[in-house]
Amino acid sequence: MSASADSHRLTLVAAPAGYGKSTFLGDWVRNCDLPCAWLSLDRFDTEPVRLFHGVVGAIQRAASTLPLPGSDALLALDQCLAHDRAASYDLLLRALEELTEPIVLVIDDVHLAGPGLANGIVGVLAASAPPSLRLVLSGRGHTPIQLERFRYGEGLGELRAPELAFTQEEVAQFAFSLGQDAAFDAGSLWTMTAGWPVAVHASIVALAQSGTVPVTTPGTTAKHVPLADYVAEEILDQLEPSLAEFILRATTCDWLGRRLAVELYGRPHGGVLLEECLRNGLFIEEHDYRGGESMYRWHSLFAAQCRRILERRDPLLAERLHRVAARYYQDTDVVECAAQALQGRAPRQAVMSLGAHWLDFVLGNDAQTLERLCRDLPTPWSEDPEILMIRSVCRQLAGDSTAASELTVRALSRTFVLDALRRRRLEGCRAQFELTPGIGRTDLHAAPAETGRLSRDVSGDRHSAACSTGLFLLAQAEFRLHRTGEHAAALLQAAGGTGAPEQLEAIEICAQADLALAFAGAGDLLGASEHATRAVERGDTLGWSSQERMAPAWLARGIACYWNDNLTAAQTYLAKAQRLGSDLLPSGPLSVIYRVLTACATGDPARLDESSSVLESFHTRGLFSGSWNALHTIAVAKVADAQGDLDGALAMAQPLGAGGHGALVDTLLAELLRRGGEITAAQRCTESLARRRGNSYVDTCASLTEALVAHGTGDTATAHERIEHAVHRAEPGSVLRPFAERREELAELLVQHAVWGTAHESFIAALMARDSQGDARLRTQSYWSLTEREREVLAYMRSIMTAAEIADALYISVNTVKTHERSIYRKLGAGSRRDALKTAAKRGIV
Repeated sequence: MSASADSHRLTLVAAPAGYGKSTFLGDWVRNCDLPCAWLSLDRFDTEPVRLFHGVVGAIQRAASTLPLPGSDALLALDQCLAHDRAASYDLLLRALEELTEPIVLVIDDVHLAGPGLANGIVGVLAASAPPSLRLVLSGRGHTPIQLERFRYGEGLGELRAPELAFTQEEVAQFAFSLGQDAAFDAGSLWTMTAGWPVAVHASIVALAQSGTVPVTTPGTTAKHVPLADYVAEEILDQLEPSLAEFILRATTCDWLGRRLAVELYGRPHGGVLLEECLRNGLFIEEHDYRGGESMYRWHSLFAAQCRRILERRDPLLAERLHRVAARYYQDTDVVECAAQALQGRAPRQAVMSLGAHWLDFVLGNDAQTLERLCRDLPTPWSEDPEILMIRSVCRQLAGDSTAASELTVRALSRTFVLDALRRRRLEGCRAQFELTPGIGRTDLHAAPAETGRLSRDVSGDRHSAACSTGLFLLAQAEFRLHRTGEHAAALLQAAGGTGAPEQLEAIEICAQADLALAFAGAGDLLGASEHATRAVERGDTLGWSSQERMAPAWLARGIACYWNDNLTAAQTYLAKAQRLGSDLLPSGPLSVIYRVLTACATGDPARLDESSSVLESFHTRGLFSGSWNALHTIAVAKVADAQGDLDGALAMAQPLGAGGHGALVDTLLAELLRRGGEITAAQRCTESLARRRGNSYVDTCASLTEALVAHGTGDTATAHERIEHAVHRAEPGSVLRPFAERREELAELLVQHAVWGTAHESFIAALMARDSQGDARLRTQSYWSLTEREREVLAYMRSIMTAAEIADALYISVNTVKTHERSIYRKLGAGSRRDALKTAAKRGIV
């Protein structure tokens, strides 16, 4: 606040009630080095005469402490507003200009002065006061004073609710000051209240006074914090009646858009009032688009208090509004629909929504939520046959076939209560899993030929949709078990190839997204990128770009970009995959692993710290069991290595032994062991990968590790054979990261290999060109005398490629290549290619 007052002529302190604005400013004024004037407004200060009198009087009281003669003109002013208001305003401005020292004028509760504030003395001071007056305006929400020219002109100091809210540490300190001990769970209270000071205070007091709730654990819910009367008196009763009524209705849901706001308010201008709430900072924030419209989120604690107020005032209206919200969400958000339906005493609406959209949960890998929603239904709706069949599916997915069979029997015994439409839907649900008896079992490795036969056998079946879903879920089981990608890819290809597209679009898109991840896991980076792009494009048409079901596609893109050494794009895609993904499937934890690898590749300390923190948050979570522990261990070791602690990295990796883990783990482990001098263990580790080298980047990495081991022992023939194999595997998919990671050790070896002879001259020359451009430390002044294209040609000249081959690689003419070569010879003072390369090497150009 002091910094703002020193650097800005106008400072705005704006936040809803209960954020301690007056208390905070009062403390600041008492400790401020500058003379401060204080004026608190009330609803009578809408009169210009009264407001002018208050402002002048406050400034004069502060000026009386200043030395004369700078303040004499100000002290001589008449506090009464003359008939000619402009003349009185001019006199005040001229008197302020004579001040020799600055004065701070704090005007509290400016919202009470109404919209006329901007046209009175406060508006004049904000617009025209000299720098000797520092103006601080404090109030709730939007002020009628025009502020935009300050924001984009001379500058505006602003403190709002996020700055005034308590941090978690401050909640703990405040609780201690109110008598709580060190065991108090400040984190839970901070999460529930979002740091709203008055709510923090009310919660701690309520906990301390409760004889049943332990004071060390804030066990109260948002609804039971004793804050409803405060919200009613200090917030709602201070608003226009129409706006207060809108808030009571619109807080039926924590989330809403304009259309739902209109339906809840029951009048066309509900959307306008929603914007007014946002403009005035009334405990609401605007979030990303969903379904073609902006979404708004109420402060959950504030919304809970408003619902409590409405339930007390008009319980029947409160129930009806919950039913309105349930109808609105029945086809777009089943979880919210079910919650609203139960609060509105309309469980049948929840049952209908679950029956129509249960498959969305399965495709979205969220069968646990689906099962919980079914169990939460009251009797007799929890015994509805369709609900029982859905629960049977959930149990089957969880591997509990006994409970699944029991639920199926119970469901079939009650089908007489269903109408024809719901009976057909139940039979379809049952058919989904009769065709896929292997769900939940661990022995899913059927031969690819059998998978193809299954696809052909069912393609003409009347249950093609059910079969596609079953195949899709079999592939999901493969991912949950963290198997290799080949079998999952075969299952997903079969799932995407059955049934009519219009019936199976959701299944096909989900299958394609997971197919992209399966291809990435199997090392087919081109296939991964192609399928990921198609899945994302198709998902975008359905508004799925920010949904969990798209996470595998973003992860596949990130993995491909990482191995292609496109680290910037990899960071972007992996962050999105991790944000959208679930910890129950690879799209969450696996994206974290690759984010760590990408951060290690960039060497950015901030990104290393961030990715390490996220990695630890995923530890012990998910369904990866032993394989995840190995991934976590090697990732932590990679971070230590990237930070320069190779010995520490080897110590961390010691529990992994010399291989026998997942392909990615053993690949990274082998190189770490080699760099640490544990050659025998590194060789055993690469040998353990022998049957898993169908993966392009695994094979490339392992081959380069073997090449460097052979080179270190003087086995030149093996070294070159392994490099040739590595470039053979890397070139089709542009697997560049393994070469970049070993850049310094491979630099000279690649030059020797080009002379030794290779079938991949263009690829090796391109690698050498990347190396020469990538290390700025080797550049000298003579390097900059070559043009960008000349540097490219010089890099290719290190190989045995002819001018025509270099021209093909660079997509230029042979004559252009020869022109560049002549220019290089002239600049380097060389008479031949060999002389040019020697000179360039001596000068550090290549």
